[in-house]
Amino acid sequence: MARKKKTTRKKTGGFFSKTKKRRKNKNRPSFATGVKVALTILFLTVLVGGGAVGLIYLDRYVKAAAADEIPEGTVVFKKPPIWLNQEWKDWIQAVLGSAAFPLDAHSAQIVSGKLKPVAWFKDLTVQTEPNGINVYATYRRPVGLISSGNKKLYIGDDMTVMNYIPMAAVPVIEIKGASTKAPEPGQVWLAEDAKAAVELLNLLYRIDQLYQQDTGTSTGGKIPEKPLLNEIDSIDVSNFAGRQSRSHDKPQIVLNVKDGTKVYWGAAWGQAANAFEADEKTKLDRLYQWFMEHDNSLQGTVKIIELRWLQDSIPRPR
Repeated sequence: MARKKKTTRKKTGGFFSKTKKRRKNKNRPSFATGVKVALTILFLTVLVGGGAVGLIYLDRYVKAAAADEIPEGTVVFKKPPIWLNQEWKDWIQAVLGSAAFPLDAHSAQIVSGKLKPVAWFKDLTVQTEPNGINVYATYRRPVGLISSGNKKLYIGDDMTVMNYIPMAAVPVIEIKGASTKAPEPGQVWLAEDAKAAVELLNLLYRIDQLYQQDTGTSTGGKIPEKPLLNEIDSIDVSNFAGRQSRSHDKPQIVLNVKDGTKVYWGAAWGQAANAFEADEKTKLDRLYQWFMEHDNSLQGTVKIIELRWLQDSIPRPR
């Protein structure tokens, strides 16, 4: 029997054939690409918008910071003595180390800490106020001048040693013949001879102030045109308590006038009776009477103005 020949038909896809492959459109964007584009646009939108908002907040922050900035003010000394001069103010400025400070409580503490060690102040209070860092203080008045080696020192009205600053508006008298060396500024000088000199100079200063304010009733109608202390160049305590000589020719305390005239004061204040000298009130009356009778001057009259002896023995300065 003859074998039937197996034939194989080649499948051809018709128009409606399920096996027909669809042709891919290469120009049509995919879904992933669209998502990427959308996210990119969204990111840029957020970035630009966020930047604008950030600039707005930054501007507000800068303005707020400027509004919160603490202003600065200078240090103001309230009601200082009239005799303080520009050199003293420059010296204090150097002590402070700055021309201005922030107007806050912290600055008041800083200024107070810098000024408290300064011997020129007896006490002080520092307050921050709208117009500046204000200093309310009680000042020491320089009374005596001491030469210690190559430097000069002031002695205050309470025997405190002070830094030297040239000053012409207040009488400061050189103290000579002190037995001990003056300590450093800020310390109290305990020397009895220097204390006697300062005590007498303080008294003369107060009397000068009273005479300047007087109407003339207590001085017989005469008022000194200038302080008596302006006539004094130095005070010598080298023979204090008679440590060099107890002779009457060697007074314990001597006031040296600027022209070389000497005023023999004698014993320290309160010790006149022990030295058999005229009392202190009598000495003062004689001294100021002589001063006013000679045109407010102690110069050019006599070589020695003797105040020690009782009025019935030597009635007038000689």
